[in-house]
Amino acid sequence: MPFFIQDQKLALDRLHANDAQHGDVMGFLSGPFDRFLTERIAPDAARQDNEEWFDEAAFRALGDTGFMALAFGDDVGGLGAPFTYAMAGLESLAKANAGFALAAAIHGTCSDGIYSFGSPELVQKYVPALATGRKIGCFGLTEPDSGSDAKAMRTSFREEHDAYVLNGTKYWITNAPSADVFFILARDVNAPNHISAFAVEREWSGNFEVALIKDKMGVRASNTAMLVFEEYRVPKNQLVGERGRGFTYAMHMLNGGRITIGAWATGVAQSAYEKLLRYAHERKLFGKRLVDLDNTKRELSEMLIGIHAGRGLTYGAALDKSRGREVAREAAIAKVAASEHAVFCGERAIQISGGYGYARDSRIERHLRDALLARIGEGANELLKIMVIPRAIEQMFELEGTPDLW
Repeated sequence: MPFFIQDQKLALDRLHANDAQHGDVMGFLSGPFDRFLTERIAPDAARQDNEEWFDEAAFRALGDTGFMALAFGDDVGGLGAPFTYAMAGLESLAKANAGFALAAAIHGTCSDGIYSFGSPELVQKYVPALATGRKIGCFGLTEPDSGSDAKAMRTSFREEHDAYVLNGTKYWITNAPSADVFFILARDVNAPNHISAFAVEREWSGNFEVALIKDKMGVRASNTAMLVFEEYRVPKNQLVGERGRGFTYAMHMLNGGRITIGAWATGVAQSAYEKLLRYAHERKLFGKRLVDLDNTKRELSEMLIGIHAGRGLTYGAALDKSRGREVAREAAIAKVAASEHAVFCGERAIQISGGYGYARDSRIERHLRDALLARIGEGANELLKIMVIPRAIEQMFELEGTPDLW
């Protein structure tokens, strides 16, 4: 079975069959891109998980395929394709190697932030290189004491002559050990309610340390680090957008990031489903193939139903983003639904395949370890279900109300 599957083709056909570039992009996803996943990404997935190793060379080669440039405009060498295609590709990438795919997802969030809000000079300085994988990006929002509560960040900056001086610590920053560009959020010491964004590089004046975080439970084919800034001087032209608008930018980026997690989680769920499906055709139990038992049929059906639902929600949210619509609710719903189902699929794949699935050599158990991160990343599901989605519910109720009792 290929990594870009027929169900994805059908989902994209429903949304884009009449688009002028649909045939070309579909040919890329089902042809060169799928071959790249088959030949370069999937074969090393288990070893990278075991060794907790991020393959920078493969990441830059992924950029060479054109995948990272799909959703960007031709002003930076992109194809200007709807975000939906990029999410379909990310889903396939996550099926092949979820840890590696997470690196691509966060890289995309950084790239999107600079492309959407940076000055024309910053966009040209970074985005063409990011969109081709020549540079690697990361998104520095989370801190030791502020994850879902992003407004509690303590990293600060002050203005000083020709620079902004950063002080503080960022934590759980994906791609940081390999990154060339750091999208950093910091609080203004003279206006604590104002948060600004900066495109930061290494080796400017001051102290900037990157400390690798090891022994993660899952997504071990990505690399993660803590960042420490001490009197680190960022040139003024590295400010992204307007001063004091960084939190707004970060929320926009998180909405896109939640869509990417929806696609990523759907790919993880598809991995668990396909590996169980193959095992169920090979394993004999009570004189029958495992796949012929009613319980296995029910489990596989539930897995497939949820995968289709997560894919549909994610692709729909991605299309809305491409069309410039507000996607906070749709992104959150897609992310929660897809991530919870990925955990379900990972757990059921282990349960139905028994002791074999529990062993690392089966290459099944890692999908549960990977899937658990999807519940946390880009806003914990608990936060989305008590704040982001309820806020959207209330807004819709105030706008539309409900009919009289019927």
